[in-house]
Amino acid sequence: MNSSTLRSQQVNRAIYLGDEGVRLMRPSCFTAEVRQFHHRERLFYLDLLGTTRYELIIEVGCSGYRLIGIKDDDNDYLGIEINPPRVRRLKSRRAAVMRCEAGKFFKRTRLIDEIMRRYDEKVLCILPFNFLGTMDAPMEFLTLVCKAPFDLALSLFSTSETATLARHEYYDLCGITVQGVVRTDDYVRLECSNGFQAFAFDPVFLVNCISAYGFRLNDIEYYDVCNLLHFKKRKS
Repeated sequence: MNSSTLRSQQVNRAIYLGDEGVRLMRPSCFTAEVRQFHHRERLFYLDLLGTTRYELIIEVGCSGYRLIGIKDDDNDYLGIEINPPRVRRLKSRRAAVMRCEAGKFFKRTRLIDEIMRRYDEKVLCILPFNFLGTMDAPMEFLTLVCKAPFDLALSLFSTSETATLARHEYYDLCGITVQGVVRTDDYVRLECSNGFQAFAFDPVFLVNCISAYGFRLNDIEYYDVCNLLHFKKRKS
């Protein structure tokens, strides 16, 4: 891989570290559809944690620790964020935030092994609010995630026309201009004027990809704006 290719794959990262990235998680930029996405997501995870026992919840790309409220007193929480807010709104000592790039976290195999040992393998990793769809080289990143031993949950924008229009409106409010839409059987990709690329993945495509790494689909919910998926990692 040459240096120009490497730079091209870091555009989204640079945007998330800048002013546009701050606006992407600013409530004043959340449209009605984005708020609906957040509401559906929260209900999904509350129900998931009510039926499946986990000792630790890892939220990757936690931003303002939006999902910390889904955990109860028996869960610990770890947020992974490249650029966490200065004010760490953590509600108890059973929560922590690691300032770290998501890809680098999943390469820290000794740390991951220690997490699994400490929490008796009862760990859920969440990729919230279309986090996968806004990563540089998202499928390469997903491969890293799937090699980890955690159970996995994802919240993603739908590939529907409703969701695509909602993403247009949302990014416009964040100061990111959408110039084009690429639609395939596997994804819908928004191409933006500043080089930002944002994917919405077809859930069947994702299930096939993730299942190949030894996961079993445990639950899935489809909505016009978002899709929510939970996978259990098969233990060897």
